[in-house]
Amino acid sequence: MAEGTEGGPAARPAGDTTPGGDQRAELTADIDLTSGPVKVDLHDPLRRGEVEAALIAVPGLVGARLVPGYDRDIDELHVLSTLERNPKQTVRDVQTVLMARFGLPTDHRVISVVQLDEDQGLPAAAHRVAIAEVGLRRVGDTVVAEVVLWQGDEEIRLTREASATTSGRRRAVARATIDGVDSMLDDGSTIELEGVDVVQVGGSTVAVTVLELQNGRSTELLSGTAIVRDTPQDAIARAVLDATNRLLGA
Repeated sequence: MAEGTEGGPAARPAGDTTPGGDQRAELTADIDLTSGPVKVDLHDPLRRGEVEAALIAVPGLVGARLVPGYDRDIDELHVLSTLERNPKQTVRDVQTVLMARFGLPTDHRVISVVQLDEDQGLPAAAHRVAIAEVGLRRVGDTVVAEVVLWQGDEEIRLTREASATTSGRRRAVARATIDGVDSMLDDGSTIELEGVDVVQVGGSTVAVTVLELQNGRSTELLSGTAIVRDTPQDAIARAVLDATNRLLGA
């Protein structure tokens, strides 16, 4: 009886060195199952800023603010768009960027879209501001706060020095953030820090800032809040932007 016929030993493929001709283990080892984007840590302010900046780069999007979660990657995502895209298309574009570039699957229900008429909407400086990084370093008896903001594709880096106390650290971060916002105002107005604190409200820790807008002879008090999700410093910077974004959008 010839080899390879029924009842005889089956012929093995050329190059097969495994018993019985089974090359499945060898073939499986050649398959790369790890390709694709690596999921980013959205609780890192720098990485979160990168994601927000990537979203703003999508045509028709002019602003993005992301709130990271714990049970899921994103608890809330607020985006501002022009009228050139309908909201459903904007949501699909956002989901695609998050998944394809950052490995973040996102439920469409956490994405809220506000459409703006660019001729009557927010000034450009207002809706393109995002926090990229907030840091503190100790220098002797003082601390230096560094805040990095993004305005479109421009990076704005500010520093402020203060005493190395809890109050000093908070005021340094708030003032550095205010300096960044001040640099974006083109109407001659300035902003001063009236107060900053981190308080407990219910079961949450919240950063609160009170600012004074000075424009000529008139003054106006502004307030902003942000829940502490990463560090108090990050929340303080977000609280300043919360107050000033409302001002710039008025």
